[in-house]
Amino acid sequence: MRRLLPTLLLLLACSTALAQPVPGSFEARLLTLANRDRAAHRLPPLAWDDALARAALRHGRLASAYPTLQHQYPAEPALQLRAAAAGAHFATVAENLAAANVSPEAVERSWMASPVHRENLLDPALNAVGIAAVPAHGLLYIVQDFGRDVPVQPGGSVVRQVQQLLLERGIRPAASPQAAAEARANCPLEDTTVGHPTLVLRWEGADVSSLPPVVRDHLSAARTGTAAVAVCTPQRPNPGFTVYRIAILLY
Repeated sequence: MRRLLPTLLLLLACSTALAQPVPGSFEARLLTLANRDRAAHRLPPLAWDDALARAALRHGRLASAYPTLQHQYPAEPALQLRAAAAGAHFATVAENLAAANVSPEAVERSWMASPVHRENLLDPALNAVGIAAVPAHGLLYIVQDFGRDVPVQPGGSVVRQVQQLLLERGIRPAASPQAAAEARANCPLEDTTVGHPTLVLRWEGADVSSLPPVVRDHLSAARTGTAAVAVCTPQRPNPGFTVYRIAILLY
């Protein structure tokens, strides 16, 4: 925590029912300022996220009851669990805090002058934000919760996306129902293999827009024409984080 404006502004940053901010509100102005600064660095804007805003509001109310700013108070869940409980689905989260009786412009300037706050505001991997400003004790307790929003997709949609990525590499979907069944059976396994594929590749992640580098390397080395794909429950689920476990069986 740093005292940037004596008695006026306290900041804290962490790199881990509101519908939209009310026009003209403190929250709306901070959203506009954040996106202005991102635009100045040729970064896409942050979208308002209702779930992150609910998590920010709950934390702001709690922060107003304590003498110091903290990212986690006694008996309070960690940031990622707070966001998950509010309904967020994400691949990463981060948080900026402030206690201030200054303008939104002053808060934004102070955040941008602080390396860790600036890093959150200008993180290209983040695409969503929820903000709350809770009045108490003559101050506003300001919480800015960021996330990389990753909506949960049905398993069939994930399979089709991976099949398309494989098709772009010349690997066709296996037509056999047995291959599809073997992919489903192999997906939750760790070191064993069911059936007779020539190679089994498994990984967990949130992004299905591209194949992980290690998977691409194995595919480049393999001489195969078909593959079966399955998606299943992750081995190590993390509340709030969107994670898929995917298996590719090469034939």
